[in-house]
Amino acid sequence: MQRKRMAVMILALVLLLHLVAGTADAATQAQEYAGAQLRTLDILRGYEDGSLRLDNPIVRGEVATMVVRALGYEDKSMAGSDFAFKDVPASYWGYRNVQNAYKLKVVQGYPDGTFRPGNHITYAEVVALMVNALGEGGNLTGSWPENYLNKAKALGVIPGNSAVNPSKIVTRGEMAVIVWDSLLVKKN
Repeated sequence: MQRKRMAVMILALVLLLHLVAGTADAATQAQEYAGAQLRTLDILRGYEDGSLRLDNPIVRGEVATMVVRALGYEDKSMAGSDFAFKDVPASYWGYRNVQNAYKLKVVQGYPDGTFRPGNHITYAEVVALMVNALGEGGNLTGSWPENYLNKAKALGVIPGNSAVNPSKIVTRGEMAVIVWDSLLVKKN
């Protein structure tokens, strides 16, 4: 009887901890709204179960695809030569979108010739992609990543008072807000 009581208490504790941890990582209302808007525009797609999993970290291949979709170039052939990223074979699900992001000068990849499509992406990297997607990445003053963060604040891509750690790993929900805010930027 004592063992059964102990097992029930442990199970209850595990469930409680799971609920508390799950709540801390839950998507915000702004992320839910942006995610729903981007789903409607077919920029952000859900999983097979219909969920957007906005609290999950997003990877570089997904980000490149979202940005290319937002710009209207998904799966389209574009002029120019493909860049042979060592780790993005033609069989990769997002190959065409990574190539288009490269041709649009939204992404560059790493000095070793890789793109690392399955790696998580940082806040600074996402902000840089969105500034580049808006055609505002040239003639930046200052050093990385402050130059891109300052430009993004000036454009309205991120809040002017944003103090997010540039090396923070971005979730799908955070990316949804950044893309949504980028779509709302009014350029002079």
